[in-house]
Amino acid sequence: MRMQVMAVLLALVAKTAMAGPDLSGTLPILDESFQQGLNRYDGRSGLWSTLPRRGQLMTNADETVFLDYGVLGAAEDAVLAPLHAVTDEGLALRTVALPDSVKPALRHYMTATGQGKRADKIRFASGEITTAHTWAQTYGYFEVQARIPRGKGRWPAFWMTFAGIGWPPEIDIFEAYGAGIGTRTKKDNTFNTAVFFDTFDADQNPTHSVGIKNPFAATAEGRTPKVRKRGNRNIYNFHQIQKPRADFGANIYDDFHTYAALWTAEHVIFYFGKTRDDLQEIYRTPTPEDVHEPMFLIANDQFTARGGWWGADEKTLKETLDPENAFMLRNITVRALQPAVTLRMQDGDLVKDPRGTTILDTKGDDVIVPGGGFDVLSLSGGQDLLRLRRDRHNKIILGFGPDDRLLLEGYPFEDAADALSRLTQVGEDVWLPSGADPAWPHTLIFRDTQVDRFDAAQFEVVWPIGRDIWVAEAARATRPEFDQDNDGKLAAKGPGAWLNDRSAPVQITGSLGTDRFIVSHRETRITEPEKGGIDTLITWVDYTVPQHIERAIARGDNTRLRGGGPFGQRLEAEATRVFLVGGTGNDLYVIAPAAKFVTVNISANGGHDRLRGFGAGHRLAIASQLRARSDQWQLFTDPEGMRVDFGDNQSLLVEDIDHATLKRLLGLS
Repeated sequence: MRMQVMAVLLALVAKTAMAGPDLSGTLPILDESFQQGLNRYDGRSGLWSTLPRRGQLMTNADETVFLDYGVLGAAEDAVLAPLHAVTDEGLALRTVALPDSVKPALRHYMTATGQGKRADKIRFASGEITTAHTWAQTYGYFEVQARIPRGKGRWPAFWMTFAGIGWPPEIDIFEAYGAGIGTRTKKDNTFNTAVFFDTFDADQNPTHSVGIKNPFAATAEGRTPKVRKRGNRNIYNFHQIQKPRADFGANIYDDFHTYAALWTAEHVIFYFGKTRDDLQEIYRTPTPEDVHEPMFLIANDQFTARGGWWGADEKTLKETLDPENAFMLRNITVRALQPAVTLRMQDGDLVKDPRGTTILDTKGDDVIVPGGGFDVLSLSGGQDLLRLRRDRHNKIILGFGPDDRLLLEGYPFEDAADALSRLTQVGEDVWLPSGADPAWPHTLIFRDTQVDRFDAAQFEVVWPIGRDIWVAEAARATRPEFDQDNDGKLAAKGPGAWLNDRSAPVQITGSLGTDRFIVSHRETRITEPEKGGIDTLITWVDYTVPQHIERAIARGDNTRLRGGGPFGQRLEAEATRVFLVGGTGNDLYVIAPAAKFVTVNISANGGHDRLRGFGAGHRLAIASQLRARSDQWQLFTDPEGMRVDFGDNQSLLVEDIDHATLKRLLGLS
């Protein structure tokens, strides 16, 4: 009986394999044909990154790095052959032999980014493009029209990987192998499809189950995931080698073909064909527990493999590296699954919904506050205000007009003009990327519009958070700077400094870039320029934050962190018995989940403040001047909680709290 059931199942799989992808219920994200050139992401605007995350150039290759112009220097760029070239056929990703004159600068760079021990082996450079800093999504349809280069050692791929910190998960839509030139290899006319996973969740906790079988596999062996060791972890994968010439009569080296995957909560389905119209399912796996978080897209022309198992053929090296023998990309398509939930606004307010949601506004003036999921915001009239907070998921905005506004919290934008300058035209849409540091790229897509239709007056930036460049840009090799000559003075050596007083009283001077200040002595004083980037102060002692530092974090127990000016600051508690005291501007108080017994002091003559993370064990202290007129306070329901208006242009919004709890918290009857 068991054999009969399996035979029926395999017959159903074979029948299903003739079907192409069902794209109903999806919405377009990207349709890239490179006709307008390669829209490089430069750290502020653009679409495609051309280097691995963190700027470390070597990944899985044995003798090759990913590279692009602008990394090593002008002299090196002058002799480096192009690795990315837009041609009549599309984008060519090439692999080139590195001139000897480039190698010293490359070795210096790799040493500075922690890869110096492998630098002496590097002989080649390859091209890649990724959305690591602009777009990642959970589920959807991903497609490329591509032509595969020839030559042993060539290892091009179109794939997705985890947008957070760590690896896996990973979905390989295909990784192909260059056919041997003159002499066949065992990998001629094949490509691989795969899904990688392990037990660790998005926060690197070992919570996922890997006890999963693939009932769609053609063989009993393929139903059980393969396991391999990586460090102290077991990495699991379902994979299948495809044989396009034998199964489809397809020559993937001479002609363009279409490779695609449809990723859903239930399945990862792989497709292959000449064009999208004749795609056929070639492989399917169930979606493991580890494969439900956002991933970003990569197309790369890798060359040689770590461990030497797929090395270059020295006899045919010239032909293998011929510029015309490139990994050719004609078109890349990305579609997302429509959010499962639709909310129609009725009264201009919306309670946050953490799921992915389609939000339909009213014809009037609405305040829209989406939650932390992948949301589609559809605007149809009125003067709408969108209050957005940077998180792991992107947003799509339809119908954004000249009378609509954005309130952007937690983005790495200095002000409205900075946000406006980052807008990027991508086809018929406008993207506002905020980068990754190095995790979780976050972008807003404004559908069917043009960059020149936006104005700085439509943007308001509040409580920004600077990118963590000390993690995101390993190429900087930034190390903490300190007062080495013990003269009591420490000045940033360049933009984006990491300045540490090392528990001694120091006069610290910040830079014009995004700085990080580490303070462990109460007498340390910081001077920060007015236009000095988006800075972060981390303190273990009582401290008053200089007014031009946007974010301050108290990590010492029993410390007092006081806001220092009229511009509004982000004050965070990450320890026990911390006192947060705001300034006269619009301040944001954030209590971390692990913080205990935090007191938030609301002073008189403050601004319009916000309190996040307040719960049991914490305390709200209201200035006596404000309490003296408590009979005049007014309470209002807000999409994100409750707001108390103290009068005299001062208020406090407490997030995720109800009316009765706020009254009790304020001591009102």
